[in-house]
Amino acid sequence: MSHHQASTLPALLFTESSINLGGQELQALQQMTALNELGYQTILLCKRGSAIAAAAQLRGLRFLTLPFKNAFDVKSIFGVSKLIRQLRPIALMCHGSRDALVSAFAIKCVSFLGVGSPKLFRIKTFQQGRPLSFAYNYLFTGTLVPSEHLRQKFLVNQWIRSNKVQVLYPGVNFALLGAVSTLPEALLQWLDAHPGPMISHGAVLRGEKGHATILKALLIVRKQFPSIRYVIAGDGHDRSLLEQRIRDLDLTQNVFLAGHLSSVAPLLKRSDLAVLPSLREPLGMFQIEAQYLEVPVIASDVDGIPETILHQKTGLLIKHGDAEEWAASILWILNNQVLAKELAVEGNRYVSQKFSIEKNTQALLKLIR
Repeated sequence: MSHHQASTLPALLFTESSINLGGQELQALQQMTALNELGYQTILLCKRGSAIAAAAQLRGLRFLTLPFKNAFDVKSIFGVSKLIRQLRPIALMCHGSRDALVSAFAIKCVSFLGVGSPKLFRIKTFQQGRPLSFAYNYLFTGTLVPSEHLRQKFLVNQWIRSNKVQVLYPGVNFALLGAVSTLPEALLQWLDAHPGPMISHGAVLRGEKGHATILKALLIVRKQFPSIRYVIAGDGHDRSLLEQRIRDLDLTQNVFLAGHLSSVAPLLKRSDLAVLPSLREPLGMFQIEAQYLEVPVIASDVDGIPETILHQKTGLLIKHGDAEEWAASILWILNNQVLAKELAVEGNRYVSQKFSIEKNTQALLKLIR
């Protein structure tokens, strides 16, 4: 394709001032790839040396670096303005507060020069404290959030116009779930040495992820299933606390801390059930992946999680923190495997449709247009 042809394609700019790479950043790269395949021209604006820049390069995505020192960084504002004038993008998708404000100022500069203004979207995956209405009503065309639960957290401020905050469910690259097929050697050895029914849980090791609830529930489950196994995938600052808790409850033969896994799919494929016992969760991805792989799922009935599971249709939703109720649900799954599998098969149908990349890309384009 000639340079002239490429420049006539509609352009979209993605901005990210964070140097880290998390779920939100990976989602942005995935959207860029999907939009490129549909004939759009996407460019990522990010910090030099950031993890997202390296990931974009690895995926063959176009990116440019800007300092994004702060919201009033003149060099960054000038850089974004120049790109808007050159490319005339239809929209900017901003993932960080710094780059969002830089982009807002850049658009003001461009419109002052009489160049048509692109739409400006703020992507938010969390909200702490009371949101201020001015930015959401006047700086951004719209704010996109991953769940209705999070949308309602913004609308607590009645001055924020409800049409300014929209839900865009994440797209999961289900095709990639089968790509990694191996587990770490230490985990494989432990599984071989400890045969029995298996529960898996993928989450960062922090108190709000509810690992303590499952450990307590295991004491009840173990009476009926002495060889029950609970494999925890993830890392975090609570690791030593969890290790101590496992020793105190005499669960060392039943629980394995697997650390961070590059993919949870191979673990899920070996599991009898997957759990997400979070005390707080804007949406969660582990339970979506588990449903896609047709693994029975039990999750907390909290925050955005009920938007990912249909209770008693695709999985079970349980009150968070209630170890006895969790134990009863785990035992029900283990004792009713045929019925549990029916839920899991329905779960695959449900998430394949609701959280596909195609659905996410089409919803994104609809919002932009």
